[in-house]
Amino acid sequence: MKQPAGSRWLYCRGYVQFFSALLANSYFLSQLKGFCYPVLNCWACPAANFACPIGALQYATIAARRGLGVASLAAVLPLYVLGTLVLFSALFGRMMCGWLCPFGWLQDLLGRLRRKKHKTPRWTGYTRYAVLVGLVFVVPYYTGSPWFTKLCPQGALQGGIFQPLLYPELRAGIHGMWYLKQGILLATLVAMILIRRPFCGIVCPLGAIFSLFNRHSAWQIRYDADRCTNCMWCVANCPAAIDPRKEANGHSCISCLECQKCPYETIHSEPSWRRQPCSEHPGKAMGDVSPTIE
Repeated sequence: MKQPAGSRWLYCRGYVQFFSALLANSYFLSQLKGFCYPVLNCWACPAANFACPIGALQYATIAARRGLGVASLAAVLPLYVLGTLVLFSALFGRMMCGWLCPFGWLQDLLGRLRRKKHKTPRWTGYTRYAVLVGLVFVVPYYTGSPWFTKLCPQGALQGGIFQPLLYPELRAGIHGMWYLKQGILLATLVAMILIRRPFCGIVCPLGAIFSLFNRHSAWQIRYDADRCTNCMWCVANCPAAIDPRKEANGHSCISCLECQKCPYETIHSEPSWRRQPCSEHPGKAMGDVSPTIE
């Protein structure tokens, strides 16, 4: 199929993901650990440069439990972290998941080994919100322990493996929780080969936060129903295993813009304030159509 001229820059996404992972884990900027990078990247990794926003939210939740009174709560409220997440979400929705997240990049790489395409049930996309509320806020608040961090496969990969390798004195502290975490990592890696972006779609609490803004972010995806031939190219190539014709900008869309490579130029993206309808017919803006699947 002919490559659309307007989408050639999209073929740089893999390079952007690589350099984002390198930026987050180059060690040379490790003095910036106090700043959050809006992706899932373990700050326990010896090479990590920035803080993990989910880790920061958990520790703020634990600090709120220990504080007393409104003044103490205001002091520990992670305004910087929340402000960073809201700013990026409002501008780009879940584009950080599709373009910047190192763990998302790993899922894309392992997904290339997949021969048969598997898709999780639609309802599993809502379990991310349960993880966000439960393991990031509620459980840490009542237990005083960052439970998502304890179980996070990204932490198992970056911190759980590289810390003991580089610092032998830490190996004596390896116990059952470490093996449990590595087991979760192994199961996640296998799932990445069998299912399209399973961690993003089912577990990731950071993606859950971004998805709350996805439909109303400043950058939006548009669908032109008049150009569509129902060839199913966008569905077959979507890393998030959704139907971009109906679900782009939805809570499961990672805004990777792979669907914009459509050979018929059916899908494009633009700032939300440039709301120019893709079709002269009413009701054919993105999300308002239900194309026939042949």
